Amino acid sequence: MGNPTARGSTEYSGPVMMATFRFGEHSVRLVRPSDPDRLLDDPGVLDWNRRDDYMPYWAYLWPGAYLLAEVVAREDWRGGGEAPSIDVLEIGCGLGLAGLVAMARGLRVQFSDYDRTPLEFVARSAAENGFGEGRYCTRLLDWRNLPDERFPVILGADVTYEARLVPLVANVLAAMLAPGGLGLIASPYRVADEGFPAAVESLGLACRSEPATAATEDGRPIVGTIYRVTR
Repeated sequence: MGNPTARGSTEYSGPVMMATFRFGEHSVRLVRPSDPDRLLDDPGVLDWNRRDDYMPYWAYLWPGAYLLAEVVAREDWRGGGEAPSIDVLEIGCGLGLAGLVAMARGLRVQFSDYDRTPLEFVARSAAENGFGEGRYCTRLLDWRNLPDERFPVILGADVTYEARLVPLVANVLAAMLAPGGLGLIASPYRVADEGFPAAVESLGLACRSEPATAATEDGRPIVGTIYRVTR
């Protein structure tokens, strides 16, 4: 998850854990904080919150991450032919679960967030999975100052958790989704993102809502929505 007003990095010096997740036919290893709550009392985070309303949500695995990873694992990226070389942008990537699954499917991924620290965890996870640096990169991305770049696939999990984020995410897709491209935005059922399809369509894109299901690492079911955005 990302915060559109924050730039910089948090400092996490606590214990870490590694877990293996399976989605479809693919397994990935994920490195993450064992005690993410310790960040909530960190003086630097508290100061960042006062200045920019920032919270270190990246340190948690949210429901949308499971939903998006499941869809990425099962999507027909080949289109009936050979596996294509597709460049993917994951926005507000946090721990990057869906992007790691995309790499397991053979795609190239740019992981982006507003905090440098989750990108460091993504790099650790990529190494644990044996993904070379040529398969991915990490970057800071400011949703209010977008680069002139286009991607055939854009992924986002739990990036519309507040209503104020809906127009920003819609604008990222409108600005950075390539012609003929596909955006997959995952969310559990939240009131905040009910206006997302209309926001996307007002910018000239098409949006289809699909029910989605997944399971957490301990087997608990998750239900939500995948917004399938096309240009």
